[in-house]
Amino acid sequence: MPADDVAALVGMLSKEKSTLILEKMRAGDFEEVEELLAYQEDTAGGIMVPEFIALKQDSTAKEAIEILQKEHMNVEMVFYLYVVDEQGRLVGVSSLRQLVVVKPDTPLKDFMVTDIFSVKTDTDQEEVARTVARYDILAVPVVDELNKLVGIVTVDDVIDVIREEATEDILKMAGVGDEFIETQTILRSTRIRLPWLFASCIGGIGAFFIIGGFEATLERVSYLAAFIPVIMGMGGNIGTQSSTIVVRGLATARINKRDLGAVVFKELSIGIILGFFYGLLIGCVAQVSYRNEIIAFNLAMSVGFAVFISMSVAALVGSIVPMLFARINVDPAVATGPFVTTSIDIVSVYFYFMIATTLIGL
Repeated sequence: MPADDVAALVGMLSKEKSTLILEKMRAGDFEEVEELLAYQEDTAGGIMVPEFIALKQDSTAKEAIEILQKEHMNVEMVFYLYVVDEQGRLVGVSSLRQLVVVKPDTPLKDFMVTDIFSVKTDTDQEEVARTVARYDILAVPVVDELNKLVGIVTVDDVIDVIREEATEDILKMAGVGDEFIETQTILRSTRIRLPWLFASCIGGIGAFFIIGGFEATLERVSYLAAFIPVIMGMGGNIGTQSSTIVVRGLATARINKRDLGAVVFKELSIGIILGFFYGLLIGCVAQVSYRNEIIAFNLAMSVGFAVFISMSVAALVGSIVPMLFARINVDPAVATGPFVTTSIDIVSVYFYFMIATTLIGL
């Protein structure tokens, strides 16, 4: 088993069990695993493979092939051969293809690539995954603060990182922490979910007081209440869509913090278009449903405008909130959901009754 997989497995065990396993390992394997455990598990150092082929820049292609033939069973990635100087600092890289097409006596320094993509040992694993994905490489070298080559992160580990980070973001957005339910105790799961649900509770209480403030209006036109769920629901749905797109875009670096204006403008435009469409549709439903009422047209206008404003504001809030959180270095995946849900519920109900009161003349 590769040293990085052993380190990951040992790191999941209790201190007593991990110590017992390390004591029973061979000296060489023990040192490699212990070095990996010294790094944070979510950094390049924690997921790197310490076995790699490093060659001197004066070595010839023939010598490199001979070394590869001897060492290929002991390394995980043989597609890239890394070139180091006398101090072990990374100076170049050669692909296996380059190695076999040049003349055997050609020194590595004559055909190696010196423009190298590398990461530091303390680089976050998510940034490592982005580097591999951005440059379409099968492995990325890991260097220390002196630029000495200490390991490589291979594409199979990057795939695991991408899966873990995506799962973590989804769980955070749902307000259930960043671990699966089977790894959490009942009390821990309850403690994690409590603040998220409390924020939703505050939103519901806020909507309750707003509706209570328009109690006289509801008593005179009781069927206004029939459209509250659809207005809040449409706003909540598009707000969730916008926030999910932005949060995921920020996590994958497809959206930059500096793109605030462009992202908000695009999502707001989408919200306005969808709000107009569904406002017209639901307004028509209100008109047909209460066509025998004197105020049917004004009711339809109230519902339509409320849906339009609710969806437009929801798209605005859903896109701008995660961008602002990212700018102040607050994890958007954690903070966005409760804020967006709460604010949209309150805004939707408030504007609905304000518009209805104005247009119907109550």
